[in-house]
Amino acid sequence: MASSNYTPNLHLSAWNASDRPKRADFVSDNTIIDTQLGGHIANSGIHVSAAEKAKLSEPFVSMMYAGTGESQRVIALDFHPKFVFVYKRGVPFVTYSNNVNIVNAAAGSYSHGSTAGISMTSSGVSVSESEASNGIKLNLNENNAQYTLIAFK
Repeated sequence: MASSNYTPNLHLSAWNASDRPKRADFVSDNTIIDTQLGGHIANSGIHVSAAEKAKLSEPFVSMMYAGTGESQRVIALDFHPKFVFVYKRGVPFVTYSNNVNIVNAAAGSYSHGSTAGISMTSSGVSVSESEASNGIKLNLNENNAQYTLIAFK
């Protein structure tokens, strides 16, 4: 005789001592388990991917770089940044000298734009160094100056 009792959730065989299990019972139970467990494992809506786990455990990268003096410099990252903040170390974010505002910090968002001196790339950030123009000098890649970059994944 097949099982006379079944588990409440998956309706698997729950044999009594007097039951005589049949091969078909095991095949049916294994099919139920495989369908339920396989569907659960494949459901990306309830599981976190390896890339998502990395974002959760390390949501941002902080690094330092030394300026090269080039007018444009791309700083490569091994991910597509969502938001980046860059600032020159040891000075205010903006200074004023000889009728010129010197911009020593900038921020950028891939989806919402950026402040002057910074732009996002698919795998990093581009920073600018410029001479004064219209009362503004971009100062995000001054030769030998030290900068901090914080990039959010």
